Amino acid sequence: MPHRFQVGQTVIPTVYIREFDAVYEVVRLMPEDVTGEPQYRLKNVRTGIELVSREAEMRACAPEAAPLGRH
Repeated sequence: MPHRFQVGQTVIPTVYIREFDAVYEVVRLMPEDVTGEPQYRLKNVRTGIELVSREAEMRACAPEAAPLGRH
């Protein structure tokens, strides 16, 4: 299954509770998990914290929610 999101794209993990702090940048496309779902390495654009997320657990970030210079 191909990855829906691209490196550099901003996304919001849907399992994340604090919406105001939930904008992440895709920093790496990772291999599919055991079910065949694409995975991503994400980095919080404000704190720099990184995490791994499955594609079903994230959505594209609205352009107005992304930091300046990102979309």
